[in-house]
Amino acid sequence: MSSTDDSPGLSIALGSGAARGLAHIGVLKTLDESGLKIAAISGCSIGAVIGGFYAAGKLSEAEEYYRNMGLNDVIRNFDPVFPSGGLINGKKMIQMFRDIVGEIRLGETAIPFYPVATELSTGEMEVLANCRLWEAIRASISIPGLFKPYRLKKKWYVDGGLTNPVPVDVLKAHSAGARIVAVTLNLPPTAYRRNWIKPLDEETNDKAFLDRFPAMKAFLKKRGVSLPKREEKPGMLYTLNRTFHIFQYEIAWRSIEMNKPDYVIAPELPDLLFYDFHKADQAIAEGKRVTKAFLSELRS
Repeated sequence: MSSTDDSPGLSIALGSGAARGLAHIGVLKTLDESGLKIAAISGCSIGAVIGGFYAAGKLSEAEEYYRNMGLNDVIRNFDPVFPSGGLINGKKMIQMFRDIVGEIRLGETAIPFYPVATELSTGEMEVLANCRLWEAIRASISIPGLFKPYRLKKKWYVDGGLTNPVPVDVLKAHSAGARIVAVTLNLPPTAYRRNWIKPLDEETNDKAFLDRFPAMKAFLKKRGVSLPKREEKPGMLYTLNRTFHIFQYEIAWRSIEMNKPDYVIAPELPDLLFYDFHKADQAIAEGKRVTKAFLSELRS
C-alpha cells in the first residue's frame, strides 16, 4: 500500500451495521487501488471484522469467503444457544475468524488496528488490546440479544456499536497527524423499509424469519417456545432490527458531528437486513461506488 506522497496518509474508522458492513471491503479495496496510504484503522462490530482482516493482510481471503457465502452458509453460522445471554453462540464465526487470521495478536498487525467493544458491567467503551485478533473481533460483534456476550480477561463484552458505532475519537487518540475518514453505515431510519403497524414483508414476521433458520426454529420448539401467528404488528426480530437502526443512526451521527473527522463516506444499502451476508456482491459494489466518488472529490 504505497502512498502518493509523504503525508501521514488516512486513518479509517469503520462503523457498525451488520451485513451492510461488507461495504467496508469495497471501501478498503478502492482506497488501496488508489495508492493512498492507510495509517491506522479503528472499528466496531462488522467494522472490527473487516478492519481486522485488512490490518492482518487478509482482506482478499475475507472477500472470497463472503462472496462465496450463500443463504445456507448464513443459516449454518446461526448456532443457537438461547436462552444463554443471546440467540447465537458465535463459535462457528470464531472458527472462521481463526481460519483466516490465525493466532496473530493485536499489536502484531501490519497496520495499527484499534477494535472497540462495550464492557457489559460498566457500559463503557474499551479499545481492546493485549489479546488475539480473533478474540477482539468476537468481543466487538456481540450484538445484545442476538450474540452471546464474550468473556475476555475476566470481563464480559458486547457490541462496540452500543457506545461508539463510528470510532473516530479512537483514531484521534492513537493516530496523530493522519487525516481521518469515517465510514458510517447508518442511514436515517426513514431510509429503511419499515411500517410499524402493518407488515410489508417477511422481515416483520418472526415465524417467517425463523423459517429461514430451521436449526434455531427447532431449538426454540424443543424448549417449548411458541411463536405467534402472523399479526398486523411488529415481531420481536423486526423490532430488534429497527431499534438498532434508530439508535445507531442517532449515536453515529452525533459522534461524527462531535469528533469531526476530515471526511465521511456513507454507503447506502437500505434494503439489506442484518443477516444478509449472502449479498456481499451488492454491499462490496456499493462500498466501491461511494469510495470512488469520495476520491474524485478528494482529488478536486
